[in-house]
Amino acid sequence: MKTKRISYKMFIAVAPAVVIPAATFLTVLVILTFLNAALFAQDSAQNQSPSRDSTDVSPWRNSEFPASGTGSGFRSTHEPEPVRECAPSPAKGRSLGRKSVELQSPPRLKFSFIERIRQESSDNVTSLNDAAADSSAYIRFRTSVAAQWLPSSRLEFSVKLTNENRYYIAPKSDPKLKKNYDLNEVFFDQLYLRWKRPADLPLTLTMGRQDIQMGEGFIIFDGGPLDGSRSAYFNAVRLDWAASPKTTLTAFYLDQPRTDKLFPRVHDVGQNMVEQDEAGFGLYAIGPLKKLNWEAYLFRKAIRRTGTLPGSGITNMGGRLQVPFDGRLSLTTEAALQSGTHGDLDRLGYGGYFHLDYKTQAALPWPTVLTLGGIYLSGDDPVTPDRYEGWDPAFSRWPKWSESLIYLSARESRPAYWSNFVSFHGILNFSLRDNLRLLLTWHRLWAAQKSPATSFLSGAGKDRGDLFLARLNFDISKHVSGHFLWESLQPGDYYFRGAQSYAWVRFELIFRY
Repeated sequence: MKTKRISYKMFIAVAPAVVIPAATFLTVLVILTFLNAALFAQDSAQNQSPSRDSTDVSPWRNSEFPASGTGSGFRSTHEPEPVRECAPSPAKGRSLGRKSVELQSPPRLKFSFIERIRQESSDNVTSLNDAAADSSAYIRFRTSVAAQWLPSSRLEFSVKLTNENRYYIAPKSDPKLKKNYDLNEVFFDQLYLRWKRPADLPLTLTMGRQDIQMGEGFIIFDGGPLDGSRSAYFNAVRLDWAASPKTTLTAFYLDQPRTDKLFPRVHDVGQNMVEQDEAGFGLYAIGPLKKLNWEAYLFRKAIRRTGTLPGSGITNMGGRLQVPFDGRLSLTTEAALQSGTHGDLDRLGYGGYFHLDYKTQAALPWPTVLTLGGIYLSGDDPVTPDRYEGWDPAFSRWPKWSESLIYLSARESRPAYWSNFVSFHGILNFSLRDNLRLLLTWHRLWAAQKSPATSFLSGAGKDRGDLFLARLNFDISKHVSGHFLWESLQPGDYYFRGAQSYAWVRFELIFRY
């Protein structure tokens, strides 16, 4: 069957069946934004309490660590980078009644440096077969140097250069390069201009290569999954409007080419960032509603056809909710619906997760946080040949729930392609000391749909098996931290008969200055 070519004219086209629910969702999103702004203004007037200057727009969520709940146990592979100031901090505005006078701040120049060293070893992680020669061990060195120039309190220019290289221990050489060490390339990890409060409006405009995380990173977090944890940048334009100090509406446009062709590289190795050219645009809103915290989004993703890989147009509508029940128990949940096309087929997918986090406030040997959670990402139903129901992870192909499973998923479809995936999991979070934390996690895994039989997949079952994780996080000083991570899967009947368990281990040290 001939596959329809996806052009960028189709990028802005939405199927008629999507227009009405999309318009309804967008209307609700805008109403919620204005409602929260009005409620905040009313509360401020009633309380007659001073608030943050409305022109001080700081809507940016930390894009380095997903806010995945107190007991989630999974930190991002992209670490925050401290800055070293080369000029005094700017003076802050002085409050004069209801008005605020912004004092001029001298230009500042900030530098940062981070070195991440990882030793990773695995056995059977891509074969589930003890007889296969797929054991590996290597050391990864990632070096980043960044500079930020702030000519005023409203303007920021940032640039970051990064290089990651590997030294192979076993096998003795890189399977692709046929040698045990290669410098790899130096590339622009960040290069953006940020303008706060243009024309004294409560806006922040950011243009260029930047890190973006929405929510816990369920739908938008990593723009280039094929380079692993080397980077997570987006080539983007982002506009944040602070409707109130706690309510923000963000409009964005993303452009992610298959290879990094937008900026020059030193010692270019032709690193693939994603299998097909991708782009996206949409809206994302966050705000409070009484004691609840809500997030809602609507965006369109276009995937350009490449060779035999079909193109797609996907409309994503969803939201995230945080519900505190009391001082100890909280619920976080997120769900999204996807519609559009998958090649010549109509698409209708859905996915979501939840986790209940309970702070025990107990001392050792009891955990300080208990977490119970679930994940559901739809799979393609084989009995509907004219429709594709598989969940597309949008811009979130990163090791959110497991570092090792992203390698196994490459045998099914693509690396870190979270789809046709169901989990019920529990996490025990222990605080051994102020600088030492232990997390023990168990996932009971299934597939949402049976997959066609291959040499790797049985085609007969949905049981993916049991995944076990243990992670020890430690802080040696304010400049040095690290972790030890162990993962193992006991495979079920979703895989071929006789599939055997794997082990995956990492030790990491990070130096920040």
